[in-house]
Amino acid sequence: MEHQIDGLVVDGDHEVATLLGRWEMIKNVALSRRQSIELMKEVVASWT
Repeated sequence: MEHQIDGLVVDGDHEVATLLGRWEMIKNVALSRRQSIELMKEVVASWT
């Protein structure tokens, strides 16, 4: 598995499990695609 730091390949069970856990935490708090698009539109509109 490539991880987010320097694109290094990680293949140890513990390291892979750690990275998968981190991605799950990010997914749990991330906005949906639609919500992200709406937020970006609001930010762009606020600059004009």
